[in-house]
Amino acid sequence: MVNFAESLGYRLESRDTKSIVIRNLAGEEERFTILENFPFTSERKRMGILLKEDASGILLLLLKGADKEGLRTLVLTQRVVSEEEYAAWKIKFSDASKDLANREAKEEEVICELESRVELLGVTGVEDLLQDDIKTVIENLRAAGIKVWMLTGDKLETAKCIAISTGLKSPNQTFHEIDNPTSIDEFVQKMEQFGANPNQVIIIEGHVLKKVFSKQKARTAFLKHASLAPSVVCCRCAPTQKSEITEAIKNELKKVVCGIGDGGNDVGMIQSANIGIGIEGKEGKQAALAADFSIKQFKTLASLILWTGRLSYVRTSLLANFIIHRGLIISVIQFLFMVIFNFTTIQIYNGYLMLGYATFFTSLPVFSLIYDEDVKWRQVFDYPQLYQLLQVQKQLGPARFLLWIWKSIYQGSTVIILSILLFENTFLEIVTITFTALVLIELLNVVTSINILHRAIVTAVFLSVCLYSVCLVFLQDLFQLTSIDETFFLRVLGITMAAFLPIKLTKWVKSKLYPSLLDKVRRENREQTRRRRGEAEYQSIG
Repeated sequence: MVNFAESLGYRLESRDTKSIVIRNLAGEEERFTILENFPFTSERKRMGILLKEDASGILLLLLKGADKEGLRTLVLTQRVVSEEEYAAWKIKFSDASKDLANREAKEEEVICELESRVELLGVTGVEDLLQDDIKTVIENLRAAGIKVWMLTGDKLETAKCIAISTGLKSPNQTFHEIDNPTSIDEFVQKMEQFGANPNQVIIIEGHVLKKVFSKQKARTAFLKHASLAPSVVCCRCAPTQKSEITEAIKNELKKVVCGIGDGGNDVGMIQSANIGIGIEGKEGKQAALAADFSIKQFKTLASLILWTGRLSYVRTSLLANFIIHRGLIISVIQFLFMVIFNFTTIQIYNGYLMLGYATFFTSLPVFSLIYDEDVKWRQVFDYPQLYQLLQVQKQLGPARFLLWIWKSIYQGSTVIILSILLFENTFLEIVTITFTALVLIELLNVVTSINILHRAIVTAVFLSVCLYSVCLVFLQDLFQLTSIDETFFLRVLGITMAAFLPIKLTKWVKSKLYPSLLDKVRRENREQTRRRRGEAEYQSIG
């Protein structure tokens, strides 16, 4: 509407909480003082503002009401208010504000008096179409184990239609409509009955939700059992209710909430969520500016969550586990070295070796893992359950953490114990043999963890190997090794394989005997790659 007014020659120059400045067709500025502001609510279905034109002193009430009947409509009205009427109304409104028992109802009654006898200015209508691929996106999110709640200001029947057309309700599901409860105990009992068979889409209106949330017992019962439903639709919701529901899910159910909206009414909900996503649309950029992430279209949400979000979590988890392993394995070697030699407080590796291990020899390969992709882009949409797999098998959970600790203890113990028990070397040669094996184990762990041969990963591993080889040959004083011969390489190879192969073989056997969904998807990807190569070779021969 602002853009339409500008196209007619009326430009909004500035707006704050106290005044509005408009430039008219003649290029002159018209200034207005804001006397009163009546915000939109789902009960009122309208919003208004009382202005005073600074030049003429006229008081002008502007009112617009909204509804959705096929089109998203706006009815625009105005009325000139006299100074005497406004002064009398101000006194009534002040009295209503002092009524602590029934303040909201009294204020609404006084506001309605002022908003009566208005003059019709015009009506606008905008076709409210769903964005492209919205049904596919929501179905993928639900398949990924993400519960979708729709909080809307639309009325009940419209909300039902939207839920069906967007895929919030599948064909084999029914709506479970929550009526206005006659008593709290009855409501709790009905919610417990629903919890026994939760394969229904809950739909609840704003006025019912307000009553439910006013009592803690009913509020707790609703949140507990509604969270079991495949989807929830809250219609006729005021902006404050959207924020309240979001806060309740986040704080009381201890869930991670992503709030998604495209209008000014969604700003509170977006900011209340753990993660806010704003969609830039015809309703402006208020939601986008208030959000953590901004997207142009709703269909981008699938890529943001299922691909970018999932891949970010996988990469971060792998990097964190490797950093823990890299520090713990050398600590295990140092600890066992002290135990074997009667708790001598001598470092097995000097400061230069420790510096090289932490920086030059292993850091680049480990940090290059951020370029790895465990599955192809297309496969996360073909198998959205891969996202749910991360929620079940948490890569930063206690079980995975203990697994990496065990891996560090086993590999560190194998390196130091085999070096001392199997080889009668001098202390200085044992240091070099164990350190070389340690570096090779870390590089092998990186190489066998990747899924694609990214240029950055290959380059990082190659540079680390070259750098360590050069240091080993030309800085023998640093490594304190008298000679590098076949025996040296055989010893290093034996220790490295003993520390590395059992873990790798165990992982390989597990993936063959008890493959996870991720293992199956990777196997399918490899088979598709082989088929494409075979077809390409066949065509080239033909």
